Amino acid sequence: MPYCTSCGAEYKQGAKFCGECGANTTEDAAAPGRRTASGAAPGSGSGPETTLWQGKPAGISDRLKGIVRLNTTTFTITSQRIMVKTGLIGKDVEEIELLRVNDFSVAQSILQRILGIGTLTVFSDDASSPQLLLHRIRQPQTVKDVLRKAVRDEKIANNISYREQI
Repeated sequence: MPYCTSCGAEYKQGAKFCGECGANTTEDAAAPGRRTASGAAPGSGSGPETTLWQGKPAGISDRLKGIVRLNTTTFTITSQRIMVKTGLIGKDVEEIELLRVNDFSVAQSILQRILGIGTLTVFSDDASSPQLLLHRIRQPQTVKDVLRKAVRDEKIANNISYREQI
């Protein structure tokens, strides 16, 4: 089996992303961490949707679940939305468009800092899920920076700006 060039973890042959750190494993990718996922939505000013980051929960219990293939939660950040897929038999998919994202925060306990994991909370205007939690992800500050840049790029591409009234 091949090994990830970012974290050294072993991954399945043919996998597009490392299950441990979310790094892109395809050598033929034009830009690291990016791949084309689908065409742009009608009226979207940001072009084709690309995957910027993908990962799974990385806590101790999540690693044990991964060994027996029961870690079925997947977090994905694309250039247009954030998706959280969960479920072993039935699938539950939660999505937030990047245009609706207002703010984010990272929380880490002492143990989580030692393990290099944390929880990224996304605050949005979305009616169904105003808060989206990405629990126990690796390198949460790096993921937050990827998300922040994606939100800014999407809002610039769609000519969205905010004004504060004083």
